[in-house]
Amino acid sequence: MKTAITFVIAIVVFVFHYWACRRSPKYWYAGGIIPLLWFGALAVLFWKGMIHWAEDWKVLLFPTLIFLLMWAEGHQAAKKKELEKMRAQDIP
Repeated sequence: MKTAITFVIAIVVFVFHYWACRRSPKYWYAGGIIPLLWFGALAVLFWKGMIHWAEDWKVLLFPTLIFLLMWAEGHQAAKKKELEKMRAQDIP
Protein backbone atom coordinates (compact mmCIF):
# COMPACT_ATOMS: atom_id res chain seq x y z
CA MET A 1 0.00 0.00 0.00
CA LYS A 2 2.84 2.36 0.82
CA THR A 3 4.35 1.83 -2.63
CA ALA A 4 1.02 2.62 -4.30
CA ILE A 5 0.68 5.88 -2.37
CA THR A 6 4.25 6.85 -3.25
CA PHE A 7 3.53 6.10 -6.92
CA VAL A 8 0.34 8.20 -6.90
CA ILE A 9 2.17 11.11 -5.25
CA ALA A 10 4.96 10.86 -7.84
CA ILE A 11 2.41 10.94 -10.68
CA VAL A 12 0.65 13.97 -9.17
CA VAL A 13 3.96 15.81 -8.75
CA PHE A 14 4.96 14.95 -12.33
CA VAL A 15 1.63 16.14 -13.77
CA PHE A 16 1.71 19.36 -11.73
CA HIS A 17 5.29 20.03 -12.78
CA TYR A 18 4.44 19.43 -16.45
CA TRP A 19 1.47 21.80 -16.19
CA ALA A 20 3.44 24.48 -14.32
CA CYS A 21 6.28 24.34 -16.85
CA ARG A 22 3.90 25.02 -19.73
CA ARG A 23 2.50 28.21 -18.23
CA SER A 24 2.90 31.59 -19.88
CA PRO A 25 6.44 33.04 -19.82
CA LYS A 26 5.02 35.68 -17.51
CA TYR A 27 4.79 32.90 -14.90
CA TRP A 28 8.21 31.34 -15.61
CA TYR A 29 8.77 30.74 -11.91
CA ALA A 30 5.78 28.37 -11.63
CA GLY A 31 7.77 25.57 -13.22
CA GLY A 32 10.55 26.12 -10.70
CA ILE A 33 8.41 25.18 -7.70
CA ILE A 34 9.06 21.45 -7.91
CA PRO A 35 12.83 21.72 -8.58
CA LEU A 36 13.10 24.17 -5.68
CA LEU A 37 11.24 21.78 -3.38
CA TRP A 38 13.41 18.91 -4.66
CA PHE A 39 16.64 20.77 -3.87
CA GLY A 40 15.26 21.71 -0.47
CA ALA A 41 14.42 18.09 0.30
CA LEU A 42 17.87 16.98 -0.84
CA ALA A 43 19.52 19.59 1.38
CA VAL A 44 17.51 18.51 4.43
CA LEU A 45 18.23 14.84 3.81
CA PHE A 46 21.92 15.59 3.30
CA TRP A 47 22.22 17.52 6.57
CA LYS A 48 20.37 14.79 8.45
CA GLY A 49 22.87 12.25 7.13
CA MET A 50 20.32 10.25 5.14
CA ILE A 51 22.05 10.95 1.80
CA HIS A 52 25.63 10.11 1.02
CA TRP A 53 26.69 11.78 -2.22
CA ALA A 54 29.37 9.21 -3.02
CA GLU A 55 26.84 6.37 -2.91
CA ASP A 56 23.58 8.03 -3.97
CA TRP A 57 24.65 10.41 -6.73
CA LYS A 58 23.30 8.20 -9.53
CA VAL A 59 19.85 7.96 -7.97
CA LEU A 60 19.75 11.71 -7.25
CA LEU A 61 21.04 12.86 -10.62
CA PHE A 62 18.23 11.33 -12.71
CA PRO A 63 15.23 13.09 -11.09
CA THR A 64 17.18 16.33 -10.79
CA LEU A 65 17.94 16.35 -14.51
CA ILE A 66 14.37 15.38 -15.38
CA PHE A 67 12.93 18.26 -13.33
CA LEU A 68 15.36 20.84 -14.70
CA LEU A 69 15.10 19.69 -18.32
CA MET A 70 11.30 19.64 -18.14
CA TRP A 71 11.37 23.16 -16.76
CA ALA A 72 13.71 24.44 -19.47
CA GLU A 73 11.85 22.70 -22.29
CA GLY A 74 8.46 23.84 -21.00
CA HIS A 75 9.66 27.42 -20.68
CA GLN A 76 10.97 27.40 -24.25
CA ALA A 77 7.70 25.91 -25.53
CA ALA A 78 5.67 28.54 -23.67
CA LYS A 79 7.85 31.34 -25.07
CA LYS A 80 7.43 29.95 -28.59
CA LYS A 81 3.66 29.73 -28.13
CA GLU A 82 3.57 33.31 -26.85
CA LEU A 83 5.61 34.56 -29.84
CA GLU A 84 3.29 32.77 -32.29
CA LYS A 85 0.31 34.35 -30.56
CA MET A 86 1.90 37.81 -30.87
CA ARG A 87 2.73 37.25 -34.55
CA ALA A 88 -0.86 36.16 -35.24
CA GLN A 89 -2.15 39.40 -33.74
CA ASP A 90 0.29 41.52 -35.78
CA ILE A 91 -0.74 40.10 -39.14
CA PRO A 92 -4.12 41.56 -40.21
